Amino acid sequence: MSKIKIVTDSTSDLPKDLADKYDIEIIPLNVFFGEDRYKDKVTISPGEFYGMVESGIYEWPKTSQPSAKEFMEVYTKIFDQGYETIISIHITPNMSGTMNSVQLAINQLKGKDIIAIDGNTTTLPLGLIVLIAGKLNKEGKKKEEILATLKNNLIPKSRIVCTLDTLEYLHRGGRIGRAKKIFGKLLNKKPIMQVRDGLVESFLSVTGSEEAYNGMVRIAPKIISNLDYDILWIGYTNDKTLAERYYESIKDLANLPKDIALVAIGPTIGAHIGTGALAISWIGNWTENWFTDKD
Repeated sequence: MSKIKIVTDSTSDLPKDLADKYDIEIIPLNVFFGEDRYKDKVTISPGEFYGMVESGIYEWPKTSQPSAKEFMEVYTKIFDQGYETIISIHITPNMSGTMNSVQLAINQLKGKDIIAIDGNTTTLPLGLIVLIAGKLNKEGKKKEEILATLKNNLIPKSRIVCTLDTLEYLHRGGRIGRAKKIFGKLLNKKPIMQVRDGLVESFLSVTGSEEAYNGMVRIAPKIISNLDYDILWIGYTNDKTLAERYYESIKDLANLPKDIALVAIGPTIGAHIGTGALAISWIGNWTENWFTDKD
């Protein structure tokens, strides 16, 4: 058994089967509907969450980070199991206070070898970062090699491009102003999102769902040609058929990675981006011009 344990939080949207396979611990964030608190993907599934959102009978959900006490309890349990080092990789502080809870927990566990890592992203790219770190750990790589790979490759080259069905949820989450929301709705504009330097940003908007979808299909060959790892994730919120359609559109491309998966974007992230999202995530190169380039 490796003496290193990889830990992350539920915003990574890392599927449980992969977490189990590569001995990765996932600490859930909190999701609130009014006064009712749920643990992300523990006491509420993505399907249940989006069902509640779409029902229209609940208050708009809110989220919060795990407490320092929760991290302390998990870290202590891990050391009690015989691990000597914890590499704890989390959602960027630009989006959540989770890293603050991590640091408070570490301060209370003096003398323990716990390395806190700002993943500088969230959702699928964070999941890929954590997954590949877990694979390196399972292969028996030393702590220093895992940390160097995280710093020099996985984190700076983690990518996500996401189309959203509406600006409504970004507005509710405080990401955009009311005027921009109304403007986008009137023109049927669909925002194209990415995470860059730890921040969610819209780098483009297109007219209509089909134009957004076609742009996502158009960038696939270039993404596949620029992968650092033979893995690609297709993400979705409430509508898995959208991700399935996307897979069908790209499955015959040359050099398609062997490891390609459809991954649900969970409640914590869903509370901020809403329903109708389609995402593609990878580790490798990326240029925004690929989305508009017709070649």
